[in-house]
Amino acid sequence: MAQLASERERFRAAGARAVLVGMGTPAQCRSFIRQFEVPFPIIADPERALYQQFHLERMSPLRVLSPATMVKGVAALAHGHLPGAPQGDVLQLPGVFVIGAGDRVCRAFAPADPAGHPSPDDLLKAVADCPGRPAPPRP
Repeated sequence: MAQLASERERFRAAGARAVLVGMGTPAQCRSFIRQFEVPFPIIADPERALYQQFHLERMSPLRVLSPATMVKGVAALAHGHLPGAPQGDVLQLPGVFVIGAGDRVCRAFAPADPAGHPSPDDLLKAVADCPGRPAPPRP
């Protein structure tokens, strides 16, 4: 999310907008926005209906404790990305979807672990390749 926030002008210029989905309640999502200064709207999905609808996997408890997951967690901490208090299902994996005209999913990114987010460049390429996407706003 930090990468998205730092690149938000590039996304705006490409005609893209980010919408996050969180497993917390609406009040928890509002608190998250304030605490981490999130510049994007968040949809509260405490029942994980969207996660299920998009067939996003859950990790096993053993995968959470795997060396690869631990290394990525330590790397995130080293870059100053401090985790908040866990809310919702901590085993639920995230997903990133580029949605185009007619609410059609043009590209889906379903990482194998919580740190496997696509880069801003990968997302911007997916936006550019999405048929029927709106024209970028004029400066």
